[in-house]
Formats: sequence, structure tokens, C-alpha cells
Amino acid sequence: MSEHQSAARRALLTEAAAELGDGARVGDYETYLQCYYRHVDSSDLMGAGPKRAGLVAAEHARLAATRPQGRAVVRVRSGAEATLLPDRDVIDVVTDDMPFLVDTITMTLAAHEVTTELVVHPQLTICRDVSGLLREVLRPAETTGSADRARDAGSDVIPESWSHIEVARLPAGKASAIAADLEHALGDVRLAVEDYPKMRAMALRIADELAAASMSPRRRPNRLPRSSCCCAGWSTRISRSSATASTTSSKKRTGPRSAGCRGPVSASCGMTSQAPHRSPACASRRGRWPPIPAAG
Repeated sequence: MSEHQSAARRALLTEAAAELGDGARVGDYETYLQCYYRHVDSSDLMGAGPKRAGLVAAEHARLAATRPQGRAVVRVRSGAEATLLPDRDVIDVVTDDMPFLVDTITMTLAAHEVTTELVVHPQLTICRDVSGLLREVLRPAETTGSADRARDAGSDVIPESWSHIEVARLPAGKASAIAADLEHALGDVRLAVEDYPKMRAMALRIADELAAASMSPRRRPNRLPRSSCCCAGWSTRISRSSATASTTSSKKRTGPRSAGCRGPVSASCGMTSQAPHRSPACASRRGRWPPIPAAG
């Protein structure tokens, strides 16, 4: 913005402050208007003129004069002169500063086949008393960090989101339905935003529990014994009952052994039924299994 445009914008807002009257509880009028129109293009303000710009901000301040804690205030009205664009109707909203507000309002209006033509959406740090009465508009509130700092500054200082939406003329009887649906939708947004930290904490706790469970040692099933032949170089898995029977039979029957093999003789083939041991004939299998203690 050029210096000339900045000067013209300031002059327009100074002139518009006269339209606020004496009843607006917003603190310094020019500070309020600068915060209110901070994101509005200068060409839109110049096209509307100081009177319309002042009346729009004054009507919104009157709506925001009282807001119960934890509730949104919505009004759908005929624009008359209190619009930036001529021959428009207006939807004004005052609520706590939360995510998803613009999308929620846009989708609710789309469900009523209403298209927005101009939006003024200031985020303001304001001062209210415990009963919800507006005392003063302090400054813009643009980020979550500033919102947190505003809350820390005192219980009566809070960030709010104000929305001024201009639409084409509405059919008779439609304004009340739009206002009711907006209040309901904004209530759902509040519930979702307030529930989000609890949901996130639960999700993190479950993730930590799953991670801890995956790191704990798992019980592995006991391996079944193998029947090995150190001479032929083959091994087959047998059941525990077969292994017991082989051990019993080996005491009664003796078969040929390989040279240097000192293990008990298997009843089935005459070779050892235990795991390979460290005899010369079992050198090829040495070290594959731990030694089996002698029976005793």
C-alpha cells in the first residue's frame, strides 16, 4: 500500500468513527475500526465510503455488546445502509476464536443455497466482564499464541472471532432458519474443539501402550527334539513320545555305531537319537546346538 493510500484509509476510518455514536463500548473508536477493517482491502472501503463503513462496524459492536460465555451470537438482518455493498442482507456472528469457523459458516450457508459476496472477518482481543458485557476492543488477535497470552493476561481478556457476511437479498422467513442452523453448527464446532485435546491425549496413551507391548519379549514355543544321524548327515523332527520311546528302546537294543560316536543308539536305525556331539564323526555339525547334559 502506498503512502497516499494509507493516508486516505486513515482519513476514511477517522470519519467513519463518527458513525459509531456514544453507545458503542469498544474503547477507542479509531483503534476499533483499524482492528475491525485490518484485512479489508482499501478499495472496498473507499467504494463503501465512511458512512457505510462506520455503520457496519457500529451494528456489529451492538451485537457483540452482550455475549454469554461459551456461546455464539448470530443475527441475520436486512442490510439497509449498514452494508459495504448496496442492496445486500447481512449475517453477523460473534463467537470465541476457534478453528474451522469460516468453513463451518460457509458450508451452513451453502446448505441454504446462500452465496457469500463479501466477508469481514476480524479476530479481536477484547475485554468482557463476568456477565459477558463488552468493555473494550484492545487489539487484533491473529494467532493461537496471542490468544493464549490474552487468556493469561486476565480472565476478562479473551480472543474472539467476529464475522460480517454480506449476501444477496434473502427470501422472507429464511433469516430465522439460517440463524438457527448457524448457532447449532457453531455449537458443534465448540464441542469438537474442546474435545480435541482429550481425544489426542487418549490416542497418544494408546500409541504408547502399543509401543511398549511390541518391545516386550515374546514367549517362544519349545522346540521339539530332533532325531539325528551323525553318520548319514540327516535329521528329522519327531514327537516327544517318539523320543521317549527311542530312549527306552536304546537301553534294550544295540546297533552299529559310527567310529568315535558315543551317543545312545536309536532303536530305529542304530544311530544316535540325541543332538550331535563333539565326536570326530560329528565334526560337520559341531557348534550348531548346545551340548546336552548327561543323564544322571
